[in-house]
Amino acid sequence: MTGIKMILITILAAALCTSAFGGCDTGLNKGPLDVRKVSYLVSSQQTGHDEFYIITADHKVTQYSIDPDDGRSYDYFAGEMPSESKYKVTEYEIDELDWTSIVNVLTRVDFMNILDEFPPLEKEDGASYYIQVETPDGIHKSGGYEAGFRKDPENRRFSEAKQQIEHALKNADKPDT
Repeated sequence: MTGIKMILITILAAALCTSAFGGCDTGLNKGPLDVRKVSYLVSSQQTGHDEFYIITADHKVTQYSIDPDDGRSYDYFAGEMPSESKYKVTEYEIDELDWTSIVNVLTRVDFMNILDEFPPLEKEDGASYYIQVETPDGIHKSGGYEAGFRKDPENRRFSEAKQQIEHALKNADKPDT
């Protein structure tokens, strides 16, 4: 009889473990995000100048240097732009290692679950920073005025992503202009 009890206890314990842990997603088996495109905006309130970058999975970068002086605001992420006389377009590439580093950092900081909009700081001489990441599963945009400059965990995560993107853009082999 004890043998049957032991078998039943073992089966019951296995069933409990399976039901308790089977549906849990610990994230340990997840690979890097399948990032298709990263868009990055730096908008200076003081100078009124915007830098908007689109980086695609094929390592291509399209940089828009924008001086919109018409008082309108544009949603660059949705493709809105001022007249062509108000911006300059530069195209270049980043290397594969920099792209992989961007994807790895976005994965590590769990960018797709970071705050949508950061509360503004009280200073008035900074810039707004926004990052938008596109994957097959969706699009997530995060940022705000001086996003990434506070010490809380959300700002630190955003700051890591922003720094890696800026590092890749700085290392890129840009054409002479």
